[in-house]
Amino acid sequence: MESRVITAALEVIAKGRPERLEYSLSDPKKGDPGVCGGQMEVFVEPVISKATIVVVGAGHVGQAVVHLAAWLGYRVVVSDDREEFVAPDKAPGADEYVAGNLEELPQNMKINAQTYLVLTTRNSGIDVSGLPALLDTPAAFIGVIGSKRRWQITREKLIEQGISKKKLDKVISPMGIEINAESPEEIALSILSEIVMLQRGGDGKRMNS
Repeated sequence: MESRVITAALEVIAKGRPERLEYSLSDPKKGDPGVCGGQMEVFVEPVISKATIVVVGAGHVGQAVVHLAAWLGYRVVVSDDREEFVAPDKAPGADEYVAGNLEELPQNMKINAQTYLVLTTRNSGIDVSGLPALLDTPAAFIGVIGSKRRWQITREKLIEQGISKKKLDKVISPMGIEINAESPEEIALSILSEIVMLQRGGDGKRMNS
């Protein structure tokens, strides 16, 4: 019984959502974990650290994502290869500022299953250089800003470099929920909406549909 609950608890931690487990304790031949009779319910709730959103690229959209993510209660990290952009006066509200190239990010900070990587980078070349280092991390989300064409070009260049299609399927691009966003603030709302949806297990449908 304890072994099954531990195994289930590890799965709950990975999902990040609580679950109610039900067990029958009557017939081990049918797979029950005990013979003492009756039923048992176990409520398992994960106690996990605050999710981290890493914003790579501190331009106008990146700054808006930082602002909204901080307001939503995420731990926020800002990273950019332009050192002058990695500062509180450029992207106020972040918990940490990490200067460096995208490919150096896994060495410059800890990336785990509670890390959401939001690449608001300024061109495809940065993505081509930096994404391979991110694909082997356990990040919960790797999203890249831009049009479908930009991602198609980036993906083709990465495949030419020998990156497998299976690894590239981890990347979400274009990222965000379709709300016809135009301003940096609206684009940030679209991106954060997708992250919250994935984190909470939502489906993105209208509430009255």
